[in-house]
Amino acid sequence: MLGKLNEHAKRTLVDRVTGGLPVAEVARQLNVSRQTAHYWIRRFRTLGWAGLAAGDRAPKTSPHALPWESVMAILALRVTSGRGPLWIGWQLGLATSTVHRVLQRWHLNRLQLLDRVTRTPIRYEHPAPGDLLHIDVKQLRRIPVGGGRRFDEISRHLHQGYVSVGCDFVHVAIDDHSRYLYVEILANQSGPTAAAFLDRALAHFRSLGVIVQRVLTDNGRNFQSAAFRAVADQHGVRLKRTRPYRPQTNGKAERVIQTLIREWAYVRRYLSNQQRNAALLPFLQEYNACRPHTALGNRPPVSRLPVSTMS
Repeated sequence: MLGKLNEHAKRTLVDRVTGGLPVAEVARQLNVSRQTAHYWIRRFRTLGWAGLAAGDRAPKTSPHALPWESVMAILALRVTSGRGPLWIGWQLGLATSTVHRVLQRWHLNRLQLLDRVTRTPIRYEHPAPGDLLHIDVKQLRRIPVGGGRRFDEISRHLHQGYVSVGCDFVHVAIDDHSRYLYVEILANQSGPTAAAFLDRALAHFRSLGVIVQRVLTDNGRNFQSAAFRAVADQHGVRLKRTRPYRPQTNGKAERVIQTLIREWAYVRRYLSNQQRNAALLPFLQEYNACRPHTALGNRPPVSRLPVSTMS
């Protein structure tokens, strides 16, 4: 294998060539290619001895380089949303590989997440829509008049005598196979309220051609209530519960709640609670019908529902 030239070898090359020896002969003596020898001789004749210093051989410009505005847009979405190359590429109309290279170049390809786990998760997926429906509830502080986000509200509470305006309860139902998402914002998470949500969720999935067979929840009292069980029995649905102190068993619901928090509930400063609530439906329409999902082969959830729902 031909070697590289250090500073001393470069000077030897120049001395011997300027002394009258052929470049090919000197290249053979120094165990380098003729192309390498000619490159350093040209550098010497153009720049003098200073040209023998190692320099950047990358082209100064590239006609195929990604525009700077696109690079900045990728970095901004990565920092503000925390989403990966697939979602960012979908938002900007760029290839996933292009976004990944940009994130690697700027050392943003791996974000440090507070909820990161070190053990390997056990992943599963039921074979058909309706085989399993994950249900959970997330409590969100309502937005006061004048607007606010999570940190604005905490600051106001600590420094300006903030008075609580109460909480909303976001009830979530996500199909295990298709990842199709159904969400309602309700006033509480009591047993009757959870039961009514289950009834409407099952009816909604039935309108999509999906008959739910099983429902998975945590061990909350609302999900163990007689009202919740009565609705399940009425629809012929089998109830399953997570293992105690193992919320990851209901991982798909837990994960999509984090998506809702990051990309809907606290994605921007809302001027009122009504404005945030109104933004939920457009988010769900985009989530279910448009945005790609890595677990679904980069296709949206509706792609896994019965054909009749996609007409």
